[in-house]
Amino acid sequence: MLEFLKISLLFTAFGCLFEVGFTAIYDSLEQLITKGKAKVDIRFFGYWSILYTFIYGVLLPAFWIIISIPYVYDLHWTLRAAIYGGTFQIGEYCTMYLFHKIFGESPSESHYKGKLDSIQNFTRLSYFPIFILEAFSFELIYSLFM
Repeated sequence: MLEFLKISLLFTAFGCLFEVGFTAIYDSLEQLITKGKAKVDIRFFGYWSILYTFIYGVLLPAFWIIISIPYVYDLHWTLRAAIYGGTFQIGEYCTMYLFHKIFGESPSESHYKGKLDSIQNFTRLSYFPIFILEAFSFELIYSLFM
């Protein structure tokens, strides 16, 4: 239980920081590509929701302890990347769908609405490589602090 609590706090802090930084960078680059340099919002805003603490603080540590450490860590990095990317993509879709059902709108819906790679405004396919990067970062953080 203590290990779960430690990993929960660690993944929540890193995951939420990663979420804000990544969305700020991604949205700025997307604006630069689609609207041109003159129309980029220079405020460099990322977004986050308190609901993400459930994802990073409960679901991700459970996945890490129950599945990732015993079954995924020993695999080749390419297979780990595919598993992490797919699992995170499915996980984001399912949790955003759950939040949508509970609250009437998920935190990501307003940001994903109208995007060509959005899947029902719950996840975006272009985030797949970022999910892989995030998962390998979680591996590193786990190895350093646990």
